Amino acid sequence: MRRAFALLLVLGLVGCAGSRTAAIDPLDALIRPPNATTDMDTNPANLASAVVTAGLHQLPVYIDDGRFRLLPFDLQQTSVPGRTLVTRYSVTMPRTQSVLDTVTVASPTAPETRQLASRYTVAVSLDGRAVRDPHRFWVFYRNNGPQICRIYFPGDLGSLQMGANSLVLRPLSAGRHLLRVEVVQRMGARVPTARIVRIYRLHVLNRGIGPAERAISPDENAPPPANNTPLALRQPEA
Repeated sequence: MRRAFALLLVLGLVGCAGSRTAAIDPLDALIRPPNATTDMDTNPANLASAVVTAGLHQLPVYIDDGRFRLLPFDLQQTSVPGRTLVTRYSVTMPRTQSVLDTVTVASPTAPETRQLASRYTVAVSLDGRAVRDPHRFWVFYRNNGPQICRIYFPGDLGSLQMGANSLVLRPLSAGRHLLRVEVVQRMGARVPTARIVRIYRLHVLNRGIGPAERAISPDENAPPPANNTPLALRQPEA
């Protein structure tokens, strides 16, 4: 099960004595663009779904022989009108790609899913540098749709229409990095907005993927799991 990335590109035109110069966003090299060429295993929906599945304890945190590290995403976290809830994570990882879901929404219909997604405003920064227009990274899919590979949902969950704001970071330099996500949810004209902040302290090791990450990653050749057991009753992945 492989997955896909997300990057950002800013082209700013600066006039100087009648000339124009293209200004490149410094995060270009670190985040894959939403329109990147991918395959069945690495498309954005498949990657976003992998983070959700890991949040349900049905996938380990490393996939594809360790080529992707799924960053923590708490599906049980609630938002409270008028309050800011802060969650902090510490992640130690090798120099490999990582997948970040900032928001996920679900509904039986695609139009309703997009309407739910429109209620959110997302801000992402890496080491103090803001990601330009994170809303470019929304992806919409069906749990059992053609974009999804080797991720299985039982019963009615398979037909749910999903939306995820999902980015894929390319391997970061060895050392410590700070990834910050801020999500604002609008709940109605007379209801105060709710705010969620997630802070990821990343410790990137001075090495690439090793035997430990490959051992955690699921077997690519294993048969699919039985698809008739409710998620609440399934045993978490080791």
